[in-house]
Amino acid sequence: SAFAAVFGMFILNRLPQHYHPLFNNPRFSTATSHGFFVAIEAQDPKFDKSKVELLLKNSGATHIEVIEED
Repeated sequence: SAFAAVFGMFILNRLPQHYHPLFNNPRFSTATSHGFFVAIEAQDPKFDKSKVELLLKNSGATHIEVIEED
């Protein structure tokens, strides 16, 4: 059951993920040395880009960038 739990976690979380469009962003490589990154996926039907940007600005975000998959 332990192996099923571990492998189930990998499958449900889609790990390991060898590619993501965020990896191509130049700011991504400096995230650990200059601060941190917050990535919000827009797959939820209730996702509203303007509300998310407003939330991040009000929370003190210094840079907000939309990255779309090719």
